[in-house]
Amino acid sequence: MSLLIVVEDIFDLPDGALHLAPGVPFQAADRAHLKPGDQLELRRPDGTVIAAKFHGFDFLVPNQGKVGLSLGKPLTKADVPIGTEVWKVT
Repeated sequence: MSLLIVVEDIFDLPDGALHLAPGVPFQAADRAHLKPGDQLELRRPDGTVIAAKFHGFDFLVPNQGKVGLSLGKPLTKADVPIGTEVWKVT
């Protein structure tokens, strides 16, 4: 498994996806071979773990060498509290 990010902020936009911050460095996304549809594991601060599917990349402007991650429904902002670790399942 590869740790991608520890969630610092979440944006719940009208597109129905959850957009996570901070961004993942390009090298880390490449190293994890991250692609839409991949299985992720969300390790929440309370010790619970939930499975999620990677929805897609957010292309940040300026990108500062990072790409954003988004998760699809049925997850809500309440499901992914600040401090949640996002891991790619290998």
